[in-house]
Amino acid sequence: MKFVTTKFPFFTFLILLLTNIAMMFFPLVNIIGYEFSLINGIIFFILSAFRAITTYESNFDDSFTSHLKKNKIFLLISILLPLILGIFSTFLFSECPLGEGILFYFVISIPNLFFGYITGFCISIILNRFRILTFIIIFILILLLPLIEFYFNPQVYFYNVIVGFFPGTIYDEDLTVDRLLLSYRIFQSALFLAIIFLAYKVSTKKIKKTTFIFTTFLILLISFLAKPYLSFATNMERLEKNLTGKVKTEHFDIFYSNSINKSSILYLALLHEYYYEQVNQKLELNFRERITSIVFRDANEKRNLIGAGNADIAKPWLKQVYLNFPTYMETLKHEIVHVIASEFGTTPFRVADNINPTMIEGLAMAIENDYDGYAIDHLAKLAFSSGYKVSMQNLFTGLNFMNHYSSISYIYAGSFIKFLIDKYGVAKVKQLYSNTDFSSILNNNLYRLQDEYETFLTKDDVKYNRSMAQMYFGGKTIFKKHCARTSAYKTKKAISIFNNGNYQEAEVLFNDVYNYSGSYSALLGLTNSRIKQKKYDLAEKYLSEEAPKFIDSPYKFNLELILGDLYVSNDKYESAKAIYDSLLIQIPSMDYYNEAYVRTHLLKQDPVDLKKFILANRKERFNILRSIIDKTVLYEAIPMMIYYNSDDAELKNLVLFLQKKLDVFDMISCYAVMRLSQAAARIGYYEIAKELAVKSLLFKDDELLIHPLTENLKLINWLSNFSEETLKNISIE
Repeated sequence: MKFVTTKFPFFTFLILLLTNIAMMFFPLVNIIGYEFSLINGIIFFILSAFRAITTYESNFDDSFTSHLKKNKIFLLISILLPLILGIFSTFLFSECPLGEGILFYFVISIPNLFFGYITGFCISIILNRFRILTFIIIFILILLLPLIEFYFNPQVYFYNVIVGFFPGTIYDEDLTVDRLLLSYRIFQSALFLAIIFLAYKVSTKKIKKTTFIFTTFLILLISFLAKPYLSFATNMERLEKNLTGKVKTEHFDIFYSNSINKSSILYLALLHEYYYEQVNQKLELNFRERITSIVFRDANEKRNLIGAGNADIAKPWLKQVYLNFPTYMETLKHEIVHVIASEFGTTPFRVADNINPTMIEGLAMAIENDYDGYAIDHLAKLAFSSGYKVSMQNLFTGLNFMNHYSSISYIYAGSFIKFLIDKYGVAKVKQLYSNTDFSSILNNNLYRLQDEYETFLTKDDVKYNRSMAQMYFGGKTIFKKHCARTSAYKTKKAISIFNNGNYQEAEVLFNDVYNYSGSYSALLGLTNSRIKQKKYDLAEKYLSEEAPKFIDSPYKFNLELILGDLYVSNDKYESAKAIYDSLLIQIPSMDYYNEAYVRTHLLKQDPVDLKKFILANRKERFNILRSIIDKTVLYEAIPMMIYYNSDDAELKNLVLFLQKKLDVFDMISCYAVMRLSQAAARIGYYEIAKELAVKSLLFKDDELLIHPLTENLKLINWLSNFSEETLKNISIE
């Protein structure tokens, strides 16, 4: 024991040195921050527990201060070595600020030296044998404990003694040491102080070991059960207290934020039933279990209550889906697929075999067959022809699904599973979902299937649009971003300051974030802050210098549009026109085309009118466009007006005004009529919506639009035929 005791600081030094040097070669953990602190915290917990076990003496009744003095070399090595290497690595590999990273280190990593030591000390007091084995079992149990919360509660985040806090999703980059995390670590420290107090009572023979075990277990159990009431966990009771609205349909219990108006909720409820029916048909099922749908006001409310603020999710085993209200149209069908697929899912989570993310998301995408309104096969072919290629073998291996930009992973996975459904039938693919053995289920291996799929991708010509491909597939994963966690949190903070009208303060913070991260969000916030302060010259000059850095990113087109607007603000109309004309040629999307076209239209009409439009707020922009529409039908302006509108009465007036004035003769008019049809459906004008949807299908010369046009007509036909009957079974509580 003495040999182990004297050599332990050396082993501590060696383990921490090798681990932290190795981390320098991997993204996220090569700078001092959350992930860096998480890994070191786990090591601290293990090493300090081993230290307590190997140095324990049965008659040891010193004060805790004496323990600290006897372990000062161990503590100094543990605290300082990773901190020094982390700071060095951060300076070496990035320009990220140290403050947030060091704060994570002190809040997540360092307390684990205390928690681990007390755990090891308590084990040594209770047991004479199998101490190391007991610690390993306890360590694994502590790490697995969050699975109980994840499995039975709506939440995807968790607070845990060893890891501190885990956000539960890679989609939310903004992570910081907030009051809740600090409160949790203080709460845990108080619990461990109580436990060490009891342990000393045992060591001095003042209480029995059985009393200590029972009392400690009771303390830990109560603290675990109290987590939802302290905001360290979220159960359904907590959700229902915060989301007080409730709608019951034939197949759904929908809980929602009271800030969402009644008409919007009724339309949302109808869409739930429509997609429920559609998914059942496509999967050839008769799924009849009730589904709970949780609809949050926005990403912030969702993040605070369950985590995953930016990503809508489902828990198939609980028959629950969780949605953000502003974006539910984009994800509702997808999440319902996940739940209904639980009928043939496997594992305790009722998902694909081996919890394979490519199979899980691929099936949902294949049945949904929609990405930003377009058919997934079309976008997969666009990605493939544009050089954004992914191996199916790679995508189905391990967690490689997460290593690609999300749109690429989702679209390829969905298109490939749809290819299998078309080739083998949905029954075979359902079997494959339950057992991902391609050879036994499909009598074909993944290697040959990949070749067949790639042949399919090149078989039919797809209209090549490099700009569109760049917009959808040119982004970066979190692993390739600079200072991702810190910059996301600071940007979120700056946005909050901006929204409160403190533009000068927001400018300073955005500028600081952009200097070390080079992120698009920070540059956009910085530019908008300067625009609000009417610093048009400074904003234009800086953006014109920085925009070329995003020339290969999806953000290129929005930055060009903003730069064009800044030229207008500075009376540089020729420069603005050159940028707008460039966007009209590139056509990354119909919306960008419309924005550029309307600006060139206003510029021709009168540069002063364009300047007024650029400097106007959303309502003012709507009114400017409405004045144009009143004189002549400008099809490019219609989708923009629907976007800028925030009043149902105005939207109804617009629909009634335009319904008989529109013709379809090209892609622009077709797109405008489709958007107006969708808007009419949202406000309950189903017959007008149907008339417009049928009219939009008169244009058949663009394969990109065929899918959204037909899907729109299907939905409106269902609403027209079944909404009245469906609404009879809907009750609002």
